Amino acid sequence: MKTKKIINWLGGLCMFMLILNSCNDPLDGTTFFTTDGETTDMTISEVLEANPDKFSMYVEILQKTEFYTSLRSYGSYTCLAPTNTAIKAFLEERFNVSTVAELTSEEQIEFLKVLVKFHTLPTSRTTSSFIEGRLADTTYTGDYLTTSYLLGGGIANVQINKEVGLDQYDIRTNNGTIHALTGVLNPFVDPVTVVMEKAGKHTIFIEALKQTDYYDLFSQYFSETGSKNNYTILAESDAVYAQEGINSFEDLANRISPDNTDYTSETNELNRFIGYHATESFLYSADFPADSFISTVLPKNAIKSLKTDTELRLNETETGVDDTWTSLISEDSNFPAKNGVYHTVNKLFTIFIPKAKYVIFDFGTSLPEFQAGKIGYNTWYDSDLFESVRVFPATRIRILRNTAPAYDNKSVLNLGSVTWIEFDTPVLPKGKYELRVCGNTGNNGRPIFQTYWDGQPIGSQWDMRSNPSELGIGWPDEDSLELRSLGYVRGLKVGDNNDDKISTTSYDTAGFARFIVTDDLLMPEQQSHVLRFETIRSGGIPIDYIEFVPVD
Repeated sequence: MKTKKIINWLGGLCMFMLILNSCNDPLDGTTFFTTDGETTDMTISEVLEANPDKFSMYVEILQKTEFYTSLRSYGSYTCLAPTNTAIKAFLEERFNVSTVAELTSEEQIEFLKVLVKFHTLPTSRTTSSFIEGRLADTTYTGDYLTTSYLLGGGIANVQINKEVGLDQYDIRTNNGTIHALTGVLNPFVDPVTVVMEKAGKHTIFIEALKQTDYYDLFSQYFSETGSKNNYTILAESDAVYAQEGINSFEDLANRISPDNTDYTSETNELNRFIGYHATESFLYSADFPADSFISTVLPKNAIKSLKTDTELRLNETETGVDDTWTSLISEDSNFPAKNGVYHTVNKLFTIFIPKAKYVIFDFGTSLPEFQAGKIGYNTWYDSDLFESVRVFPATRIRILRNTAPAYDNKSVLNLGSVTWIEFDTPVLPKGKYELRVCGNTGNNGRPIFQTYWDGQPIGSQWDMRSNPSELGIGWPDEDSLELRSLGYVRGLKVGDNNDDKISTTSYDTAGFARFIVTDDLLMPEQQSHVLRFETIRSGGIPIDYIEFVPVD
């Protein structure tokens, strides 16, 4: 059963400070100025110091925390620098002082160090990367910042963390970019539960979290293994509950679980309802998948996410008539915390049971490591760096990018001979599926695979040495039924280099035909699965994608 012991916010802050000061810190320590003296460019520290009317107080903070030299050194940073006016207002409100020099205690200096790290990114980011949602990089405190445009379009209206605007932006320096802020960003200290509770708009939901013990769980900064927790919570506000005639926790409990008051039991309907409102991943609204499923804390239950040109639809019914869905209230969503983010949904968010749905999983670009930017194209990585892909024996893996659009997303997962390779699939709705796989076949150096599904062998062996053109029928003038009888369907028509064009390269090439592993794969529950390809004959592996096609 899930662990539900709380680490209170003060203890979390102490642990947070300990980590910051015990780890190797790229901003700490002695660094050296390396700019060529003849260049007219200046570093971040030099630009800030050259503009004392606006930045003298932030320069003083940098010097007091010994980070001035770091931002005067070779590298690539984004410096979010509050103006003097912003810092003075912050100091008066938080410490009841008007100058940086008045902050002298060890605790105050440590706070200023956290402040500088929270205002610094390890890469240079201009406002062209300020999308609606989180920035691509974490700060030096390990947190994601958000940018939003609730005040209207245009960079002049951007808000960072929904609390601070830009005074100036895109100030280029020799070692990065400066953005001047109209206020000081408050470093994340509280867990997502406390941030929600302090906001005061979700009192009924907060009480439900406490009654089900999820408040304790979602307040933890670290898991039992020591890894950092990240939660995304989708919550109804008191105003949304009121639309449903729910005006108290008792009203909610009577609506969801009228006959069972053991709210801490995992079989209790209110407990299940609250568990369905959270994921163990960090998702701003921009990070929700375009057309896929999101695992929730409630086991074997997922949220269906679909994006249109104008809206995010959660749990669309897919009936074709009077479809309903839940969405997010923009102004009450995307609020980050030290261990997650919360959003406000626009209606009662009940547990959804989706129908079987077509899903395509790209073995390269669908991997979490790729989507998080930890790996890129055309570079070999040790397989130990991957969590979502396991291979034996350990080897090197790369996502090979081609200019020709033969592959889905023009990429293929590439590795040498192994005994087996396995993946975690996306969350799949329960139902019956045809399972297809595609790779570049027809080369004698390729392997032969037996497919395993959650540890059990399924379907036909996939011989990557062969393709339909070598199995006794013509290509591409084959009859589709005859092709299916040999265990194949033609390849996908995929996007060309121009978004408005579709390439038929893989459709017309036998080597990219999709192999039918089985047309009778039963999934009795909604969940993720483990897919393994075990070699009967080893060889070099270029695999592209796998498809799950619902069967009536």
